[in-house]
Amino acid sequence: MKLKLASAVHLALVMAAAAQGELCNIKVVTDASPDYSDLESMVHSITSKWPTPAEKCWAMFYWNHIARRQTSPMHLHGLELTDPIRQFNDYGFTMCSTIAGINCSIWDAMGFKVKYWDISLHTVPEVFYDGRWHMYDNSMSAIYTLCDGKTIAGVEDIGKEGACAASGGKVEPGHIARYHCLNATSPRGFLTGADCERSLESEYGCFNPKGLKYRYYFYDWDRGHRYILNLRDGEAYTRHYRSLGTSAEFYVPNHGKDPESVNPRYRIRGNGVRTWKPALTPDSLPKVAYRLTNLKPTLEPEDPDKPSEVVFKIEGGNVITALTIKGAVERQRAQDSVALAVSTTNGLAWTDIWKAERMGETPLDIKLVEPVNGAYEVLVKATLQGKGAVRSIEFETTTMLNAKTQPKLLLGKNTVYVGLGEQTGSIVLWPDLQGAAYKPYVVEEKNVATQPKHPGYMGVMHAAKPNEEAYVVFRIDAPTDITRVTYGGRFYNRAPKSHIDLLHSFDGGKTWKQTYSLTDTKPPWDVIHYETVNLPQVPKPAGGSAGARSVLMKYLWNGPEASTSGCSIYAVRMEVNHLPQVPIPAGGSPLAVTFNWSEVQKDRSRIERSHTQVVDKVPCRYTINAGGYDLPIVNSLKIANLPQVPKPAGGYSNGKDVGGERWLYKWVTYGKNLAEGKPYTCTVPSETSWGAGDPDGKKLTDGIVGPPFVGGITPKFGAAWKQGQRPEVTVDLGKPEACAAFRIQIGAGWPWWDALKGEVKDKVEVLTSVDGKEFASQGFFDFDLHWKDIPINHFMPDDEQATGFNHTLIPPKPVTARYVRFAITPARILTVSEVQVLDGIKFEPFDLRIALPDETPAAPRSEAPVASGVAAAAEAAPGPPAVGPTEAIAPPPEAAPRLKVNRVAQPPKIDGVLDDKAWSQASGTSTFRQTNGEEPTAMTRLYVGQDQQALYVAVECFDTPEAIARLKARVTRHDADGLYEDDSVELFLDPAGRRTSYYQVMVNCRGVTWDAFHSTPGNPDRSWEPKYAVGVSVAKDAWQAEFAFPWAVFDRSPLLAADWTFNALRNCPARAENNYWAPVHARSAHTPERFGTLTGILAKAPASNTP
Repeated sequence: MKLKLASAVHLALVMAAAAQGELCNIKVVTDASPDYSDLESMVHSITSKWPTPAEKCWAMFYWNHIARRQTSPMHLHGLELTDPIRQFNDYGFTMCSTIAGINCSIWDAMGFKVKYWDISLHTVPEVFYDGRWHMYDNSMSAIYTLCDGKTIAGVEDIGKEGACAASGGKVEPGHIARYHCLNATSPRGFLTGADCERSLESEYGCFNPKGLKYRYYFYDWDRGHRYILNLRDGEAYTRHYRSLGTSAEFYVPNHGKDPESVNPRYRIRGNGVRTWKPALTPDSLPKVAYRLTNLKPTLEPEDPDKPSEVVFKIEGGNVITALTIKGAVERQRAQDSVALAVSTTNGLAWTDIWKAERMGETPLDIKLVEPVNGAYEVLVKATLQGKGAVRSIEFETTTMLNAKTQPKLLLGKNTVYVGLGEQTGSIVLWPDLQGAAYKPYVVEEKNVATQPKHPGYMGVMHAAKPNEEAYVVFRIDAPTDITRVTYGGRFYNRAPKSHIDLLHSFDGGKTWKQTYSLTDTKPPWDVIHYETVNLPQVPKPAGGSAGARSVLMKYLWNGPEASTSGCSIYAVRMEVNHLPQVPIPAGGSPLAVTFNWSEVQKDRSRIERSHTQVVDKVPCRYTINAGGYDLPIVNSLKIANLPQVPKPAGGYSNGKDVGGERWLYKWVTYGKNLAEGKPYTCTVPSETSWGAGDPDGKKLTDGIVGPPFVGGITPKFGAAWKQGQRPEVTVDLGKPEACAAFRIQIGAGWPWWDALKGEVKDKVEVLTSVDGKEFASQGFFDFDLHWKDIPINHFMPDDEQATGFNHTLIPPKPVTARYVRFAITPARILTVSEVQVLDGIKFEPFDLRIALPDETPAAPRSEAPVASGVAAAAEAAPGPPAVGPTEAIAPPPEAAPRLKVNRVAQPPKIDGVLDDKAWSQASGTSTFRQTNGEEPTAMTRLYVGQDQQALYVAVECFDTPEAIARLKARVTRHDADGLYEDDSVELFLDPAGRRTSYYQVMVNCRGVTWDAFHSTPGNPDRSWEPKYAVGVSVAKDAWQAEFAFPWAVFDRSPLLAADWTFNALRNCPARAENNYWAPVHARSAHTPERFGTLTGILAKAPASNTP
């Protein structure tokens, strides 16, 4: 579902310098970073210039790495914040589950199918394209490929057993995790872009097949927020790309404290300052006030016996953390009064904040934090009695923002876009639904109950009584005619025949129009839906010519369960757009856009510069050229609605345009490491402090590059030397080789120097030799690292430090050598985890292809950093290794099937051909369904019979001749992993009928078998090796499997009951379908709670059994 929002509309406007008014939906973006105005704009800017799904998803993966950090996740309204636009604009504090939900929301908006997985102590999402599922882990900043090195792997690929040339043919669990991570220091190494040292070995632990749980019922997502920047005459907003302080006025608290305080080294939080001083003259006040009550144009009360009110609207753009009100008020007499109040509910509820106590003129200096913190818009009301008056007033609003997502500048030429969206004001309600927090927003409610704390995986607001209509009604009053209403939210609808409806009314509730009804009760029970109503589609109020200025929005639900798990609401959001209070048909005040940045010099000194562009026509594109040696550091962005002429002077602060071409990142491709596994000598033994050491003399060429961090346990992955020692590590390549580049990964025991700050004082020289006698210097490594040196495909850690880094030395041309010496001169306690010699290295210019709002790429060319995979690998069916039981099992839509087992006169011949008379006497059924209960593509028929000797089962798998000709049967060994990925049949038999333990038998269309006993669901014991008969045959339009199970083979069951728990599963990999006799409605087949039942079994307890 895509949201079409007002900010997506681009307005062509010539601004008149003398005009006065509000400019709405201002957008300032550059071609160096994405447009985070709304979800549609974000997706457009990041992906529209990339042609393939794989490229689009990689680009989104890259920018989501930049936009957030792994830390204590931001919680708002009792939920982890998973709205991409709200999180990326204002916060940036996420954990694995947070960013997994965010990715699900983004991919869904891009039109892809998504999955949300809980794995071992971790959460990841999947996206479906090119015929298979792909996992992008933005929590650990890691993606993995299949053994082809191109196709992004899925969740179930990463932890399973495998082998290829990368492992030397060695078969081991977690092959993909260990050898095919694109964001690791090396195979079997460490993630480069994570929050701390995380080895690929530990990542395999996360993806261990036994710990995978697909949350088919849940996406943990949200969306609907958009960035709204409206500026009135004389109003200015400056976004600072850094924190302005640590006191409560600078942050929205997370669990009661500054969210930045958990990991201050990430430097995520920035702050904005917004200033506005409205003119209080008779001409100006009606234009700048949000609402005037009981006031004449002369600003005198219409009725002196009644109080007068002046309401001003304060907006944040980013989330508001504090508001300072300054000015002066006056009381001339004792009966005069002046009082101030604020509202964050658009005037539905007010909080008194100040009252004038003394006579005469009183200065105002009020700082508000708690009453306004967390809001995006605040109404400030001055109530005047008698001759009480406000002489002057000005507002300074402090906001919190995500410093990682603000508009960037790069070296050289940068294109800046300035535009306006639809010229309408906006009013947004986003109530907290926990406990009674929603009540100030509601004008009517019925049969409503809420939980005091949000459960997270289901809604928080539900009916108090079942089978009775429940609803809440919200009201938004606008100061001018309403043009559009957008309302909706996130819903949980599970109980049979329950529904959630959206309705609205423009006549005070006399008539209601229903725009949406959620009646589907199938999983997932996590539905986001918004409705948009345009004013031309609604009638004018009766008897009047003015447009509607008030709207009621009703959320109504009903169902048989009065609980969060039956029918409930996670969250709601409502937005009303209305005509501007001061229409500007010919334009408005010019905008001044000022970027301030620091240019980093070679010696790391900084020169501060700024550029101001006076924009009097939109949309507008202009160029800023940034100089320096390294990437510029943007300090702030100021946008001001200029109040008067003459225009201020624009241009660069120092009057100089440094010029330059558009700067591009570099994509690096490394060649083969010739030093891996090769012997070496070292002239100085390693120190052993902090676990460092190299006793076997193999660690430095074992192919495992150490972590990108220092301290803690990191020294144990390398050798260490201290200042004063001068070790020489000489690697014997075995024969003369062409050496194109040399690398060394250095870290520290102490001190922890950051190469990106120029702190590293260690020296390493590379010398080469053909004969081991005469060595020639190839130069020294340059440890003075700059941001422009880092390839775009090398993801930096969350703290953006290069304390543990694999440095590269490239000679002018490849050098022929057999012996490569690394002469090391430590200036501290230095650790080295690996030395490398590469046979090639290639740097290529790489364009991140940001699309500006006015760009519509016609046919994007492909230059994929990761190529799309072949659409051949279908989603794997549940099977060994066992996935394990799925939590929160959903009830099936109907009762599990039952089948009475007939007796057969003669046992069938087990040859795979179902032509015996016994099968015509056996019980039969063809009511197979997909995992979620939907109809399968092809028919499957099950036969079950019995006699005194055995239980007989046959499965007939029909399909088209073309599909039968392409049956998949790659597994050739009994009990081998991956058999469930073939065209295969699985049987689950529980002779005791207790749904706690069962036998699992599987056969593929080649006749290869796999069997195990599960003492608990999903824990296979393969030592159970029963003696049973199985036969398989393949015909033109079907393949068949038949089994004969002597009663004695079920020797691990305490008894053989008359009614058995049973299920049959057909795996169809070409269609990514798993067809069940008893649909399990879960990702795992190991869900005995959902198995069907075989009745009328004649057998007695086996002679030998294990209790």
